[in-house]
Amino acid sequence: MIKRIDHTTITVRNLERSIDFYTRLLGFTIDHEMWIPESKLRIVFLRLGDTILELFGVPEIRGEVISNVNEVVGYKHICLLVDSVDAEYARLAQAQVKFRIIPTTIQAQVRIAFFSDPDGMDIELIEYLT
Repeated sequence: MIKRIDHTTITVRNLERSIDFYTRLLGFTIDHEMWIPESKLRIVFLRLGDTILELFGVPEIRGEVISNVNEVVGYKHICLLVDSVDAEYARLAQAQVKFRIIPTTIQAQVRIAFFSDPDGMDIELIEYLT
C-alpha cells in the first residue's frame, strides 16, 4: 500500500545559495546530508514539518530550467501552505524575492501567490479561505 509522497527532489546550480534560500527565507531546516564522491554529488535533505525537500548539488550542471512552461511535461511547482499569503508576500518581498503572481484570490476559496527559487523553479504559496 502506498502511504504518501516521501520527498521531492530539485537539482540546483548552487547548493549553498539554495540552502540559504530555503532555510533563511522559507523556514526549512537541514535534516541530513549525503555525499557521493564518485559522481561529485552532494545531496542535502531539508525539512519543513513532515515535508522533505531534497536538493541535488551537481557541480558544473548544464541545461536550462523548464519550470514556468505549461507546454512541457514534468513536475510544475511545489506549493507551501501558509496561514496568510499576504503576510508571507510582504515578508518575502521585503527580502527582495520577486513574485511572478502577486497575492490573488481564486473563486473565493483560496489565496495564492507565485515566486521562484534562485534557479527559477516555481514555488506557490496557498492559503485556504474556506
